[in-house]
Amino acid sequence: MEAHISQIIQEKEFFLQPENWRRWKSSHGQDSIIIENAEFKDFDFSYIDFSNVKFIGCYFESCTFKWTNLISTNLSHSSFLLCDFSGSKLIASNLSHAEFRKCNFENVNLLTAILNDTAIINSDLTSFDLQSFNLIGITLDLCDLRKQNLSGKNLTNASLKRVDLRGANLEKTLFNGANLADSLFEDATIRGTQFKQSNLTGIDFSCQDLSRVNFECAIMRGCDFRDADLSGARMANADITNSSLFNAETIGWDIRDIKCEFAYWDRDSTVKTEYKIHEFERIYAESLIIELKYDFRLTANEIATLPILIDHLQACHWGVALRLKSVRDIAGGALVQLVVDEAGNYSLNDLEISLKEEASRIQKAQLALRADRKMQKRFKEAVAGIKDQFWPRLLELAAEHEIDQVRNFCVLFIDLKGFTQWSEGVVSEKLSLFRGLLKPILEKWKASYPNMEGDSLRATFRSARAASECACMIRDVLMAADFELRIGIDLGQVSIVHNEVTEQSDLEGNAVSMAARLESMAQAGEIIVSEKVKHYAEQETHDFEFTPRKCQLTKAIGNRKAGDWMNIYHLTRKVE
Repeated sequence: MEAHISQIIQEKEFFLQPENWRRWKSSHGQDSIIIENAEFKDFDFSYIDFSNVKFIGCYFESCTFKWTNLISTNLSHSSFLLCDFSGSKLIASNLSHAEFRKCNFENVNLLTAILNDTAIINSDLTSFDLQSFNLIGITLDLCDLRKQNLSGKNLTNASLKRVDLRGANLEKTLFNGANLADSLFEDATIRGTQFKQSNLTGIDFSCQDLSRVNFECAIMRGCDFRDADLSGARMANADITNSSLFNAETIGWDIRDIKCEFAYWDRDSTVKTEYKIHEFERIYAESLIIELKYDFRLTANEIATLPILIDHLQACHWGVALRLKSVRDIAGGALVQLVVDEAGNYSLNDLEISLKEEASRIQKAQLALRADRKMQKRFKEAVAGIKDQFWPRLLELAAEHEIDQVRNFCVLFIDLKGFTQWSEGVVSEKLSLFRGLLKPILEKWKASYPNMEGDSLRATFRSARAASECACMIRDVLMAADFELRIGIDLGQVSIVHNEVTEQSDLEGNAVSMAARLESMAQAGEIIVSEKVKHYAEQETHDFEFTPRKCQLTKAIGNRKAGDWMNIYHLTRKVE
């Protein structure tokens, strides 16, 4: 039997004396009491026994439930505003699809309560333990969850906007698909936590340990990562536009297909650095490793074909630079690892897929070579004759082949100070000494496209670390020889063109112009580098210190206008 509440029970006077309710309830014996779509405002239900009662779709405003018995009560689809539940018993109650706004839950017993799609908004939940509840899809917007233990909990698709999680234990917590926009995370424990596809807009993660945290496909626009540890963090396909990254640790982070229209790398987050599509990824990503597995052990002939494989892959992917990292035996076959030094204009994810697809075709060709004994013999003879017969010419062809290509280089520009004040008698002698001192240093650090004009030098390097190491050595050697010099370094895309005057390869591009501008901003004995060089070098080594400085451009370069302020850095080697 079911007993639907009468109109009189909705009157305040009925509950002035708890005995009224007890008499009415006992008069219905074992009937199921159902109260549907009723409205209660300013009611005092303190100490009343509502156990097993069904309040379906009801509205309660400013009601008091102090020490009320709500055991096994059905409150589904009901709404509560400014209600006081302190000391009440909600054991085994059904709160599915119910909404609680600005309610007091002090000393509430929610043991085994059903919280499916429940919304608790702008309420203090610090006093009770959420560990025993199913929190998938729950709404806890604006709630106080300070120091809560949510370790290992699944809050997938939960709404947690502007939640206070300061000091909370979030170790191995699942926030996949959750909305955590503008929440507070100060002093929270975030280890092994997953934020896949979550909304983390505007969160302050500064100084947090976020190492190896999963942020894949998350929206993190406007986040503060200053002094945070992002080493090993998984941020593929995430959006970090408008974030602050000063002094963030980024070694080993995964930023494949990351989205970043602009970011701030200075301490005060005032200097905006803009990025084109995939540019942030190309500059700051760890080197991509391509693994090629063979179902057979590689012979000497097959190993000799690896440079051909690499050359073919580079030819099929314009602007991509590869190198062989290792060849080793594994169970049942071999593993070849290739390092992607330059990703061209590709996203790393697309490039990895494309390289593996093309490499699989070459692997079949290598296997075919194994089956053809005559071709094997001819190939072996040809390889043996390459060094003497073809190698010198191949080097010349390589230089010719590079014409009109675009690559990412570190460009180093050096200029001697006081050259115009030298007397005619010493100019020739000093320039000869200058060039003689530079040549072995450039060879040591494998500088490419060196160009010496009078008292200046321009050279390129494959990495920011090599350029920085070379610059420090050049400065130390030349200053010891009483030369005063200035050095500027920038990193960016450089076009390799044919110089019709010198009939040799030459370089063009914004990075070339910017390196010259940085050199002119340096004082005697200084090495000045761009923001890109600083952050790329910091990923490779911790041997350098970068002192920030602001400077104004005197001439436009690329999308930078004359008069624009930019961050530059004075590079020095750390003293051991």
